[in-house]
Amino acid sequence: MHGRGTRAAGWGVVLTLVALVAHGGEAARHRLTLDVEGELFAPVGGDAPPLRQPITVAARYDFLQAPAAAGGDAVVRRYLDAAADVRVDGVERRISLGDDARVLSVGLRGTTPSPWLADGFLSRDELDLVQTSFDPLLVDAMAPAEPVEVGGSWTVPGDTVAGLLAIDTMESGDLRATLAEVTLGRATVTFTGIVDGAIDGVPTHVTVEGSLTMPGASTATAAYRLAGPVESLAVTLHERREAGHVAPGFDVEARLALARSPTDESVAAGEEQPAAAAVDKSRRRGAGRQGLVWHHDAAGRFDLVHDERWRTVEDGADGLVMRMVDRGTLVAQCSITALPRTDARTPPTIADVERDLERSLAGQFGRIEHASEATRSDGVRIVRVAVAGRADDLPFRWIHHVLTDAAGHRLAVTCMLETSLDARFGAADRELVDGLGLPGDQPATAGAAGVEGDREARLPTDSRTP
Repeated sequence: MHGRGTRAAGWGVVLTLVALVAHGGEAARHRLTLDVEGELFAPVGGDAPPLRQPITVAARYDFLQAPAAAGGDAVVRRYLDAAADVRVDGVERRISLGDDARVLSVGLRGTTPSPWLADGFLSRDELDLVQTSFDPLLVDAMAPAEPVEVGGSWTVPGDTVAGLLAIDTMESGDLRATLAEVTLGRATVTFTGIVDGAIDGVPTHVTVEGSLTMPGASTATAAYRLAGPVESLAVTLHERREAGHVAPGFDVEARLALARSPTDESVAAGEEQPAAAAVDKSRRRGAGRQGLVWHHDAAGRFDLVHDERWRTVEDGADGLVMRMVDRGTLVAQCSITALPRTDARTPPTIADVERDLERSLAGQFGRIEHASEATRSDGVRIVRVAVAGRADDLPFRWIHHVLTDAAGHRLAVTCMLETSLDARFGAADRELVDGLGLPGDQPATAGAAGVEGDREARLPTDSRTP
């Protein structure tokens, strides 16, 4: 079984099929078109057939890329265009990269390319839009390690295949490549494969058929040495993925074409500044890093930077509901709800929160495990109460926070998890709360606040509990 480390999820569970071109040592321009057709499906319970909805996607990318100044595997990309038109069951939606988030750094986390904004944070839509399969940081690895003759074939390493297909694990199958021809120093490689694997613990079946071109240098024998960068790529992928904890299943076919060419245009971060009118004033600013996602409540009730393992399942007038999925396991569910505004001089006490929590849990309530209160340096008061109880005859924990800012705005944050998953969950609730901003302290600057009391405020960490 081959794995990727952390996963790069695709927005709408379809853009995980996007493929991009390899990066070389020089600046290059990449143009990509992607067209997807198929259907989404989700179980509705009982013996009823799953709900099915047709989906089409037309995505276009145009970006410049060069190695990052820091070296290593990281690159800098400047997106001239990054947008996708999605139609689900007749309803259209456009997803695009914000004008103030066009220059991104991209590096590997395990075998997963992970982009980040140097001075801020990407939304989930933006992050998923630019996290793709066949990413430039991985695709050159399709070349054979040794010279190969025309007609010769080789198997792409399993870990590379899992990364290229944007799946967590590769359970069976392979991707076979063949050197079809070499003309004027340009090699044409065809590749096919059938792969069964999993993503977020959900089975997926992928078939791949395509071709690419890259430089091919002759050797003293009849063999050729292939060493990127890939110059062009055309691929058709068919993927059927089962429905999971945080997304519907799908059965789609994606057709992709791209071209890469050297460029003298500047790619360096910071050399292109958006016009003031193009800057998203609501975007959370701060020292960005891999693995974090920005969520801005549409009603302006809160602002959140969180670990990318948390995935939104509901977002509306009643609040935000997310689920934490870690290496295929559904670890916890969390709800964030705005409470009626209160007098800031009399924020809720520990006793108030304990009483409300016992009443809301009713027959599920067992005992209070922990209660504390603290004040962040931004003035937000936090009451935290952890409760043990039972649900569906299983031992559960509920961890409840009430946040109150200096203007009396309040938020309730409740995480629910099976007790057996407590070690894997770790301090995820505290990390969520650390990333929350209320209306009275927005726009927030991430990573600067401290706390009086039992902890220090911090953004979600990059740790992975066993």
